[in-house]
Amino acid sequence: MVDKSILKKINILYVEDEDEVRTLTTGVLSKFVNSIITATNGLEGLEIFRDHNKEGSKLEEIDLIITDINMPKMDGLEMLEETYKIDHTTPAIVTTAHNDADFLKHAINLRVRGYVSKPLNLHDLIDAILLSVESTFLRKELIQMNKNLELKIEEKTIELRSILDSQENMILVLDENRLSSVNKTLLDFFGLSSIDEFEDRFRCISDNFIKSQNYFYPMNSQNWIDDILKLDDMEKVVSMKNIKGENRIFQVNIKTFFFNTTHFVISFTDITELKQYTYELKYQATHDNLTKLYNRQKLNEEFDKEILREERYCHGLSLVMLDIDDFKKINDTYGHDKGDIVLIEISKIIKESTRKTDIAARWGGEEFMILLPETNLENSLQLAETIRSNIEKFDFTDLDRDVTVSVGVAEFKKGDDKEKVIKNVDIALYNAKNAGKNRVVAYEEK
Repeated sequence: MVDKSILKKINILYVEDEDEVRTLTTGVLSKFVNSIITATNGLEGLEIFRDHNKEGSKLEEIDLIITDINMPKMDGLEMLEETYKIDHTTPAIVTTAHNDADFLKHAINLRVRGYVSKPLNLHDLIDAILLSVESTFLRKELIQMNKNLELKIEEKTIELRSILDSQENMILVLDENRLSSVNKTLLDFFGLSSIDEFEDRFRCISDNFIKSQNYFYPMNSQNWIDDILKLDDMEKVVSMKNIKGENRIFQVNIKTFFFNTTHFVISFTDITELKQYTYELKYQATHDNLTKLYNRQKLNEEFDKEILREERYCHGLSLVMLDIDDFKKINDTYGHDKGDIVLIEISKIIKESTRKTDIAARWGGEEFMILLPETNLENSLQLAETIRSNIEKFDFTDLDRDVTVSVGVAEFKKGDDKEKVIKNVDIALYNAKNAGKNRVVAYEEK
């Protein structure tokens, strides 16, 4: 039986100086690996590696190093040079935004086995970990097998090695169109006890794929392998229901080898949790934690896209900026907790007052920005006035005073860039404040 729990055997040293990145990535990886030890710079990482991998140490041996490059005290590549002096067999993965030739040459010379660009895609990082440690663990598995078993015939050896190389959760092997073998995890998933029971129950594994526009579903179950092989790796994803009735998501990997006939080794890696983690990470990177609106970075990204679209189609593009009047007095009088509630409730008013195509973001503090595609200045002023009025009339939680906002509006014009429009809307907001607050003012050229 093939051991599919390699990830759970891995002890990782993770060296990263950015606290948020280190905490977030560690939280995810700890779900998959045996242990993950962290360090904030190369010098600290080197000391930890010495303690764990020195001869006679009672600490668990580190199987893999994941390190950033640019760090204080000692950078990642300098640290790897020193760790290789201690144990040159320990594989390493680097995470960095570098892509210059000198960096790549240095990394190759250090026998770095993986390279993952920042910002990290955790699916790519997991793949890189598997690729980096597979040879080490395969060697251990083969040594153990050779102690207990006689060598099998060449076909079975190739089959077993191919299954081991897959390093995935559920595995089945086809000899041409005939089912040759399956592993226990696959049988357990469907609540079966043997390959014979599997063949009695299903004509083909693809009969279990759930039809969905988000995942692969074959038009003809007899040709599903040919169809899925035509897809990019990221599209080779299927959904299946287990014996408990739970829908699970799998990355499909298919390898072929030849021995008299064509063999297919098909592996299904459960990425259900990884998909969820990826979604959560993407959400956190693009949304404000308090209000759940887009954050400043996301609005800037969308603004760039909308400017390109507006320059091509000329359907109108406007920007609205609003600021809560006397917000400091609200915080000083009622406390910051009540101030946070005001921010949240204003965010809800903005969401309810805008279209699905509008892009609302918390710009910072008590400021909000709303990007309005395909909207001219007149319509933008109407929307801004609606938001202002809705906020003024709203009964805010636990507040015995009205809350108002001042609003600036600016329209994108030919020849403008993003910075110009943001500056204009900021001026308009400033003029609204100076004119007495609780009003909407459009930017006008002097």
